[in-house]
Amino acid sequence: MVRGIRVQVSCVAVRNNQLAMIRRLKGDQATIKRIIHAGGHVEVGETLEEACAREMYEETGLHVKVSDLKLKGVVSFIAHSEDSYHSVCFFFLTHNVTGEFSIAPHEAAKVEPCWIDINEIDSNMDIPDYHRKFTKYILERPNVMNARVEWYPPDRQVVWSILND
Repeated sequence: MVRGIRVQVSCVAVRNNQLAMIRRLKGDQATIKRIIHAGGHVEVGETLEEACAREMYEETGLHVKVSDLKLKGVVSFIAHSEDSYHSVCFFFLTHNVTGEFSIAPHEAAKVEPCWIDINEIDSNMDIPDYHRKFTKYILERPNVMNARVEWYPPDRQVVWSILND
């Protein structure tokens, strides 16, 4: 049973031809020990952009300006199982990233920030394949990406697509 659709954000943050990303240490089975963009759930009263800047700071210690965030993608994440999950994630891009890595205390056991060279995205197998493709799309195309990622039982097989590719 789906408990409701969750609203999330992810920050594609670029500085000096590198992406500020995180290695997820705890949490979702699909991304545990994998490298993904910093992000998380939107809190009540927050705009999407405010949530994106907050999550980026909490998970990496880096600062991004709300006014510099550009909407570049919308992804539906859906798990078809007994513990069904449905999230809509808004991906934002910024090239204005300041600060150094540090992690909020409540995030320290959950994530590890890292820099990933943009030119190594395609070959970095620690990044899920769909995140590699989404990142390339967001960085190289002018339009907003519309995509989905779905997991199916019994073995959580992943099926994903960029719908406006």
